[in-house]
Amino acid sequence: MKKMFPLILAMLACQMHAQTPCDVFDHNGDGVVGANTWLYVLGSYGTEGGEPDVDGSGTVDLPDLLSFMPQFGTQCPGTWLPMSSGHVLGVGLMEVAVHDNTLAGLGGDLPAGAVTYRLYAVLSEPSDRVLAIYGDNDRPLQLNTVGEFYGFGGTTGTTLLSDYQPLFDGVFPANAYSTWFSAGIESEWLSDWSVSTGMQYVDGTGQGLQAEGPGQIAMNDAVGGAIWGQDVMLGDWPDHSGLSLLGQFTVTDPSEFEGTVNVLVLTEGGTSLEMAEGLTFHNGSLLVTGCTDESSYTYNPDATVSGAEDCLYAGDYNGDGVFTVDDFLQLLSQYGCQGCPEGDFDGDGAVTVSDVLAFLGLLGG
Repeated sequence: MKKMFPLILAMLACQMHAQTPCDVFDHNGDGVVGANTWLYVLGSYGTEGGEPDVDGSGTVDLPDLLSFMPQFGTQCPGTWLPMSSGHVLGVGLMEVAVHDNTLAGLGGDLPAGAVTYRLYAVLSEPSDRVLAIYGDNDRPLQLNTVGEFYGFGGTTGTTLLSDYQPLFDGVFPANAYSTWFSAGIESEWLSDWSVSTGMQYVDGTGQGLQAEGPGQIAMNDAVGGAIWGQDVMLGDWPDHSGLSLLGQFTVTDPSEFEGTVNVLVLTEGGTSLEMAEGLTFHNGSLLVTGCTDESSYTYNPDATVSGAEDCLYAGDYNGDGVFTVDDFLQLLSQYGCQGCPEGDFDGDGAVTVSDVLAFLGLLGG
């Protein structure tokens, strides 16, 4: 039986002792769990006998950090968020590029035969937000490839999405395919820089997030580590399509790639939390976006993940889910059309009287 994650135990312990989030985290007593407290938590990370030690382990470690994250920005006294379930549907890879030719790079060329993947968390609601991707010795984050991860870490590589500098892509095209972690953040969201915008990570080794070997990246020490986006904790990112980006990984030939990750997700409009551990992926089973509903005329039998706008239905020309007079006028304009699936209710290849009658039966619904 898998033991309960220390964060949940820590939250239960705090509630049993009638402690509010501010009792635990507002170290300077200013009535808000803000930037000063955040700096205090980060400065104490990995120390023995420090605060906040929410789980009572004797060390400021991963459970303490994850307990703090959803409380950032809280006005005192604050409330502990309940745990939800069913929002994290899994994780998976999408293939971005297969590199048939060698590309010049900042720290070395990207060899032919390499493959670039992006890793996504599959979430049930567009408003669900990944707060962090994390790992420790009890629930390791582990990424493995037979070859090596291109462009990860070091002086010329990237570790986080926010490290990526597209200005170099013209001279060093391999730069666009360097390996980096995200935490639910897309690159275009980072263009509007502010004091709080950006990404951060902590690791328990104190040596920075580095590849443990040419083909291995891990967070698996006793203190643990995490990667997060600063503004996500404040709820400043837009909704997503159901796929939340966790990172880009370019692996050299042979391009086998697999791993296990853990995510902390803010759910139900920011009122609940969900922790999903031991989420596995492999490049032998890729995510394919498209409509998974067989009743839709845009149905894709190869699709594994369906977004809100992937499925279109006969008669609903504007995709609002309601059959209206405007839709009916569109249908009439296609009367007699061959190969117009948006008006072909019966699937006979043409918009005919039977399709008009079928629409009238749905009008207003």
